[in-house]
Amino acid sequence: MIELNVDLAYLSRYYELSTQRINQFSAEDPDKMITIETMAGAVTLDREELRALMTHPSKVAKILELQKPKNRYLIIKNLNAEDLAKLLPYLSSEQLAWGLQYFTSEKLETLINHLPTEQVATLVFQHFGMMDILNLMDEDKMDNFLKSEKLEKKDVMKYFEGLDDKQFERIMMQQFGPIMEGKGKGHYLTVIDEMSPDKFTQFLTRFERKDKMQLIAGLVEINPEYILEFENEDLSKPFMLMDKEKIMKTMPILDPEFLIPMIEELPPDLIQVVATQIDPQIFAELIVEEFPDLIMEMLTM
Repeated sequence: MIELNVDLAYLSRYYELSTQRINQFSAEDPDKMITIETMAGAVTLDREELRALMTHPSKVAKILELQKPKNRYLIIKNLNAEDLAKLLPYLSSEQLAWGLQYFTSEKLETLINHLPTEQVATLVFQHFGMMDILNLMDEDKMDNFLKSEKLEKKDVMKYFEGLDDKQFERIMMQQFGPIMEGKGKGHYLTVIDEMSPDKFTQFLTRFERKDKMQLIAGLVEINPEYILEFENEDLSKPFMLMDKEKIMKTMPILDPEFLIPMIEELPPDLIQVVATQIDPQIFAELIVEEFPDLIMEMLTM
């Protein structure tokens, strides 16, 4: 007996299984017939008629009662790894992210840090700002950013142009002493602009930590692509310090293309559980297109 809750009443009505029709079946070649036995009873049908019926998704959904998660699961657990993977693209981001609960926090952190950097930033910026990230970052990592060839001087100058006069004066006095007191923003900008590349880099990396953090945060605001210059592990630190529940609630903002590879790292039995969330009508269409032989095999077990 198969475990599926097949709708035998629907099949009987569909085939108009009167006593006369059943007797007609019994007189035919047994190899042409199929007897479906379930906990609810049994029904004998013409094998080819049933196969033809199984080409209609709406009827497949009705016969196999695919609205029941248990039935979907019982079918899905018979799929091989290749066929199972075909189901995942039909799940939503929310459904895929639900499956991430089966990973440990350590494994989830590893998976997140293997995402493209812009996706890591997308997750982190749902809860934190650049200053939160920099607050947990080692200063040598910040210095590496300020030494990067990707950092454009025009963006740095733009940051300084927007600085408060008093803050700018304090920074210049810290770097060059009392000689800079009261010189004004225009003079400060000229001094910085005329620095050689080496002197310019030294100037930036000698900032006090808080000023350095504000500088980097300001540069990322001016050009968001600068976020790509940081390592994923440094960007994700504040995010990974949150409770796993909060992390999980954030994951659905990722597109399925980034969540599917994560789910594929689960053991097969857990991928089956995740895939069971698939919409019943979509699943019926996939059965018709991809797995008709499997269903016939299950029905004849």
